[in-house]
Amino acid sequence: MERLNDDCVCNILEFLPLVEQIKMARLAPRFKELLCLIVWRKPRYRKVSVSDSMLKPLSKEDYIYFFELTSPAMEELYIWNVHKKAFDSYLGRHLMRPELAFYLRRDYSNLQELCIADENMNNSMISTIAKSCHQLRSLSVSSAYITGKYLTGLSNLKTLVAPECSVELPHLSELLDQLPLKHLDLTSNRYPVEATILQSEGSKRLERLGLSDAEDFGFPLADSLPQLNTLVVSYHKVSSQEQLSMLEKTRKRVERAARKYPQRLHSILGNVVDVEVALEQIAGLEKRHPRHTPKFNELLKIVYFLSDPQGGDKK
Repeated sequence: MERLNDDCVCNILEFLPLVEQIKMARLAPRFKELLCLIVWRKPRYRKVSVSDSMLKPLSKEDYIYFFELTSPAMEELYIWNVHKKAFDSYLGRHLMRPELAFYLRRDYSNLQELCIADENMNNSMISTIAKSCHQLRSLSVSSAYITGKYLTGLSNLKTLVAPECSVELPHLSELLDQLPLKHLDLTSNRYPVEATILQSEGSKRLERLGLSDAEDFGFPLADSLPQLNTLVVSYHKVSSQEQLSMLEKTRKRVERAARKYPQRLHSILGNVVDVEVALEQIAGLEKRHPRHTPKFNELLKIVYFLSDPQGGDKK
C-alpha cells in the first residue's frame, strides 16, 4: 500500500468498517492523516450521534481516539443517555463509554448543531460549550440545572430548544436581546415566560416559539410577534371549565378582529381533539369532526401556523 497514491489509499480506506479504519490510523502516520483529512470528513462522519450503529463495535479506547481525531470536523452532534452508555453493569464497575464531560472538552470549531439529552447538564457545562463551539447555531438541552446563565456566550445561536429547564427571567431577557434567536422552545420551564417574551424587543425576531400555559391559547403572542410562523403552546392539568373560558375569550377576540385571524391562521393541531376542532371553527378554518373524546386533563398542544408577514405563505 505504500506504493499507492493517496487517491487509491483513500478509496481502500473508505471501504473498511470504522474499527478497521482506526486500526489503519494507528498503523502509520500517512493513513491517519488521510483518514482525518479526507475519509472522516465525509457527511456520515460530520453528523454524529453517540447512538450510531457504526460506533457500537468500538472499544472505549478506540471510541475516545475517534472523537479526539474527528471532533474538529463535526458539524452536528447528538448525545443521548450518556450515563447508561458509560456503564456496562448496574454496579458501574466497567466503564464502556466516557462520561458527559469528555464530550464537552473536545475541539468543536466547526460544530453547527448540538443536542444533549442528559439531566446532569448544568450552567458550567454551558460555559464550556460556549468556549469550544464558536460556530454553534442550534443548541438543544433538557435539564433543571440550566438557568440561562452563560448562554449569551453562544453569540451565533439561532435555535435554542430548552424544555423542562429553569431559565430565569433576567437571563431570558438577555438571551432575547443579545442573541439572533429565531427559534425558541421553553416548554415546561420552571418560571412563566410569556410576559417577558411579550416585553422584549428581541422576541420580535422569533419565527418559532414553544412555551407552556400561555394566555388565551397564545393568541396575544401570535398578535404581538410579527415574524412568528409557528407557535406551540402546551397546557398541563387544565380543567374543562378553564378550557371553556379560554375558548370563549378566544372566540370574542377573533370576532373583534374581523377576518384578521382566518387570514393569518393556517391550521391548528392538538391532542385534545375537542379543543382543536373548536379552535378551528372559531378561526374559520376547515371544520372536522372530533375523532375521539379525550380526557380534559391530558397535555394540550396547539400549533399555529401563521402566514409570512411579507404576504407570502410559509409551508
